[in-house]
Amino acid sequence: SDLALIPMHASGTSGRAGVLVVGLNPYRLLDEGYRNFLSLVSGQISASIANGQAYDEERKRAEALAEIDRAKIQFFSNVSHEFRTPLTLMLGPVEGILRTGRDLPPDVLRQLEAVHRNSLRLLKLVNSLLDFSKIEAGRMEASFEPTNLSDLTGEIAGVFRAAIEKANLAFTVRCLPLADPVLVDRDMWEKIVLNLVSNAFKFTHEGVVEVELRPAGESVELVVADTGIGIPPEELPKMFNRFHRVQDSRGRTHEGTGIGLALVQELVKLHGGTIRVESVLNAGSRFTVSIPLMREEADARRPRNGARRTHRRS
Repeated sequence: SDLALIPMHASGTSGRAGVLVVGLNPYRLLDEGYRNFLSLVSGQISASIANGQAYDEERKRAEALAEIDRAKIQFFSNVSHEFRTPLTLMLGPVEGILRTGRDLPPDVLRQLEAVHRNSLRLLKLVNSLLDFSKIEAGRMEASFEPTNLSDLTGEIAGVFRAAIEKANLAFTVRCLPLADPVLVDRDMWEKIVLNLVSNAFKFTHEGVVEVELRPAGESVELVVADTGIGIPPEELPKMFNRFHRVQDSRGRTHEGTGIGLALVQELVKLHGGTIRVESVLNAGSRFTVSIPLMREEADARRPRNGARRTHRRS
């Protein structure tokens, strides 16, 4: 039978050029309509090949990004473990000297206190990295127990009172009584409160830092507000992205990994809750955490493990 050779032009950026070889119908004249039909078939095949190649390339890119993500998580986990051991071994002797060495010269004591303070700061950053790597790997498990959340939140926030008032800021803690205990992981809740209050203190140079816990229907809300430097509007959608830091922000200290708020968001999600932020530049910020008031009989519905997240670009 007669054959027709139809050129196949490259379709898109991933298409390939070629030639379509088809057998002609011996009972039909190869007229203009027949030629147009064959050209249409050639174009459809070319587009299908290009789509298949694009899909395959996208799949390979996604697999490569996922592998990079896994390697990064493993790296952070390994580094965190390696850093934490010598830090812990270093803190022990320093704390022992500070307890028993009050007869040391004042300048030596000041230097030891600086070593102790900055070692604790570094240990906190390392622990945050380790927690985040566990969440990313899906290995973070929550242990929920009925908790008087008002008392617990007040105790945690109270840790900052001396430092905040020493900085000539007003500090208000208002934790309203709740009708029932709330199911939370106490360690995770402590990290949530500490991170939010620490951030508020860090970026507030005058005015007030406020902490409020209140019932809100079937949920309980934690609000941490300040009169600090605020957040630029364009930065608000990125505030909970991992490793994101607001550029040129005027904080009291400059340490940080950019994962504090991302960690808070993941811990809140483990409680089945949400977190949102409102802010006005140079006027202050307000972070609101909402978690469901789940009773013990509803405990089974609460997520217990961090779901493995896919790679995302911020």
